[in-house]
Order: sequence, then structure tokens, then C-alpha cells
Amino acid sequence: MTHRSTSRSRAHLGRGFGRILGAASAGLLALTLTAGCGGPQDTVKTLGKVPIPTPPASPIVPTAAPGHAQLVAMGDPVQLALDGWQGRITATGPDLVNAAPSQGAAPNSSSPGTITVALSVPTGSQQLSADSLVATDELSHPIALTPDAAAATATPGHDAVLHFSGTFAAGHATLTWRQAGKPIATWDFEVELD
Repeated sequence: MTHRSTSRSRAHLGRGFGRILGAASAGLLALTLTAGCGGPQDTVKTLGKVPIPTPPASPIVPTAAPGHAQLVAMGDPVQLALDGWQGRITATGPDLVNAAPSQGAAPNSSSPGTITVALSVPTGSQQLSADSLVATDELSHPIALTPDAAAATATPGHDAVLHFSGTFAAGHATLTWRQAGKPIATWDFEVELD
């Protein structure tokens, strides 16, 4: 009786089928890496590129509600969702009457100007009261404002508009609209007089 040995041999690294498979994998990896790169010049061209998102189709208007006041830049509207009514309020300005300094003189440190506030409502009517608006400078000192009327009433299709005149110093300032003594919207602005 003949005995036959049925031992299996292991593939040795660098020999036989394993060697062919390893060489094919290395070649495929090298081909993949070089195919994705166009060389050093292409890499340099793409460095530092940041995709710029497209702006929204319409500007986003923040909504202010009781306990959720909004801080925006001067000129930006604020949507209102207040107790029992809705609307939109916008403040613009100040439109400055800054006379140019004479030759060699320092720029003015302040200028008279006007801020305009407009309130619109889709339904009903709402009063915009001049005493509900307060302006402060960068040190939180009040800026004296003189309104053209004590109040104005907004109805659908007819905005309530008030003009406030005052003297504005160069620097940072804010205008805040309050309802029931609480801030609802604050506009931030910079007065430049140079």
C-alpha cells in the first residue's frame, strides 16, 4: 500500500501566484494615484480654493418676538411676531449734514443728521410711538433725538414713518425700539465724519 502525502504548501512572499497578485495591485495603485493628479502645477492651482455658496434667492429677514430681540445692521428690516399682531420695522440713516472742514482743519467730531423709522403691518393698525425709540453712542450715553411727530399709525398699505433729528458723534452707535419697556429690535451703525 502506498501512502501519499497530502500536505498543502504555503505561498511564499515573492514567489508564485502571490507575487503576480502583489505586483498587479501595486501597479493599479500607482496608476490610480497618478490619474487623479495632473502634476504639481494642478495641485498648486487648487490649493486655497474655497467654494463660495450661492446667496439665498431672497434676503433672510430675522424675526423678533417677546423675549427674542434682534440685533441687525442699520437699514436691515426686522419681521415682528408680537403679542396679537405682526409687522415689519426698518430703521435707516443717519443721513448726515456733515460740512467739509476747511483746508488743513481737522474733520468734524459730530454732525447733525436724521434717522428714519418705518413700521408696516399686513392687517389691522399699529402705532409707532417716538418715545419707544432710544439711541445711544459707543459709551452707552443717550443721543438726544427730536421726532417730527409724537407717533404715527401703520395700516395695510400705509407705513407709519417717523423722522428723528439729532447730532451724531463720530464712532459706533445703536438705535433700539422697545415695546412694553423691553427691547425688540436694535440697529447697529457707525458714524464716519472724515
